[in-house]
Parts: sequence; C-alpha cells; structure tokens
Amino acid sequence: MNINSNFVDEKGYEPISSSQMYQIENKGDSIYSMKKILMMENAGSRVADFLIDEFKENILNKSIVAVCGKGNNGGDALVAMRHLSGYILARNKSNKKINLSVILLCHPDELKTPESILNWQIISKMESIKKLTLDSNNITEIEDEIKNSGIILDGIFGTGIKGDIKEPISKVIETINYKKGTTFILAVDIPSGLDPDSGKIIDKAISADATITFHRPKHGLLKNLEIVGRLIVKKIGIPFESEKEET
Repeated sequence: MNINSNFVDEKGYEPISSSQMYQIENKGDSIYSMKKILMMENAGSRVADFLIDEFKENILNKSIVAVCGKGNNGGDALVAMRHLSGYILARNKSNKKINLSVILLCHPDELKTPESILNWQIISKMESIKKLTLDSNNITEIEDEIKNSGIILDGIFGTGIKGDIKEPISKVIETINYKKGTTFILAVDIPSGLDPDSGKIIDKAISADATITFHRPKHGLLKNLEIVGRLIVKKIGIPFESEKEET
C-alpha cells in the first residue's frame, strides 16, 4: 500500500505508536508462534521485491549498498540484500561481477538481536556481497562506497533512537544525504534519526526517497513525509489476532 496523504483510513492500515507495534510483534512471537526471524525474513523480502518492481531490468546493473546498524532494521536490510543477490545472480547472463555491498556500522559482536546475528552470519559467507565493517581506519572507504552507489538501503537506526548521533555515524548519514537526487535512498521501516511517534528529527536524519514500513505505519512517519518520501506499508505475516487490545 502506498500512502501519500497525512491520514490513513483503510482498515488494517491505521497508524499506531512504536510501543503498540513492539507489543504486536511480541504477541505474534510469544502467543501465535510467528517468530521474529520469520517477520525479519518477510520484511527483507518485501524490501527486495519493492526494489525489483521499482527498477525492473535496471536493478541488474545497479550498485546497491545497505548501511546497517545494530538493530533489527539493519537485519531487515541484510535479508533484502540476500534476496537481491539471488535475483540478480540468477539473471546475470553476462556473468559479470555484481555490485552489492553491506556496510555494518558496528563490530558483528555488537549486533543486538539473534535475528540480526543470524542474517549477518549468512551474509558473511556470501561471496557475491562485499562486506565492510566500521572501524577507525576505514571511514573513507565506507564513504566512497556510499558515494559510488545507485541505491542505498538505510538500516542504521530503528524506533529506539535517542539523543545526539555520534561520529562517525553522523558523518555516514551526511554522506548518504549528500547523494539525495542522484542515488535512490530507501529507508527500511523508518528513516534513521526520525522519531517514530512525533515525526521530529532527533539530531539529524536520513532524507529518503521512499520508506518501506511493516504491518502498519507509525504515527511519526505520517507527520514528516518530507523526510519519509513515498511511504509504502507492507504486511509481513503477523496474525491480525496479535493486535487485540492494542488498537
């Protein structure tokens, strides 16, 4: 579903708070056995499918960079890159090297969730995807990778962001925003730096061309469409029953 207005009136797509979404995910996992690893898999595949539909045959020649933080939206982006790799390699008739990169803005040991850890373990074994993990010596290489991209997936921060954004991640966000207008910037779930409930920018935020969010939109996304860009809402298999007493 594409949303281009400041309100949603279609049943099942009404906006909710980030805490409501958190509770729905937890109920889906603990009560209905819709495990979070399945939610991540579905979310990432929706991201990949959106890009394939958006760029069609041109996706085969695009340089795609996923910039991932410690949390689950970074994990969603990892899943998306795995799906994109499979799609592009299967259609790569010339057998030329594909240009897919994952930038992890932390050490792998700092990943916060089992779902993100598992998907990083998969990506780390894939020869088709270039991997860069942030350290004090490679920020210039990371910036160059972003500057040479045709599509950027923003999976840096999710709904739990608080306070000022520290260097060098602040510089990475500036580098991504510098590419606005020449590179397609897709935010995964929420543009990094945006408050999911108020729509306010915490310190600085990714200025996206489009944002793909999952299950239902958060209130803040609808309050700052200038930063969000085109808003796409995708269902990811969470049982509707998980919403009982939450909406």
